[in-house]
Amino acid sequence: MLNKLKSRRGETLIEVFVATIVFVVGALAATRLFAMATVNNQLTKERAIATNLAREGLEAVRIIRDTNWLRFAGERRMCWNNADFSSSIKCQENGTTGTPVDVIQDQQNYIVKFNAAHYRWELDMNLPSRLNLTDGIDADDEKYRLEIGADELYRHSDPLVPAGVQTVFYREIFTEYLNDDQTQDASTSVSANILRVTAKVEWFDRGKMSEVVLTTILTDYLNRKNHL
Repeated sequence: MLNKLKSRRGETLIEVFVATIVFVVGALAATRLFAMATVNNQLTKERAIATNLAREGLEAVRIIRDTNWLRFAGERRMCWNNADFSSSIKCQENGTTGTPVDVIQDQQNYIVKFNAAHYRWELDMNLPSRLNLTDGIDADDEKYRLEIGADELYRHSDPLVPAGVQTVFYREIFTEYLNDDQTQDASTSVSANILRVTAKVEWFDRGKMSEVVLTTILTDYLNRKNHL
């Protein structure tokens, strides 16, 4: 009888030990799954923000085109891709190519800013090299960094407004003109009427670079191929 009790006690200890191991393994697995889910949710959130920032960049250039179409009603055919938003300077033909004096440039990297004083988007080309975070973040890349202002809107640093909180996101707008078939670069012909706009957003997460790249094609509203 005593031997049976000892045997039963030993079996109980083994069962408790096995149950403890199963519980610990299950808890560790659940913790790992929770951590992975948290990381995936963060990555999904960041990609959604980056996608919206890239879309905003494309829409900003589209709005610039639309503003030109309304602002230069008498010369909209020539001035739809005007990049000069100074109130004292008008879009004027330079007499050689039939294009505005300050046209949106070909093969040009920009950042796009919202001018709160005049309620319009503007392109800023006072930039160094192209945005490229693959070799790490340097001073040139910092020109593209976005921050969040007190209004909780994303924007590039602007000395005319209070500094915001820096984010992990960097945005570049790149413009290039295409030939009529939209397959060949028209870098020597800014009189082309087909403008391809690329918005690229890059950021680092846990040491790994991610990016979102979106493109759109803009022409004047009459969809004519070139200025000539």
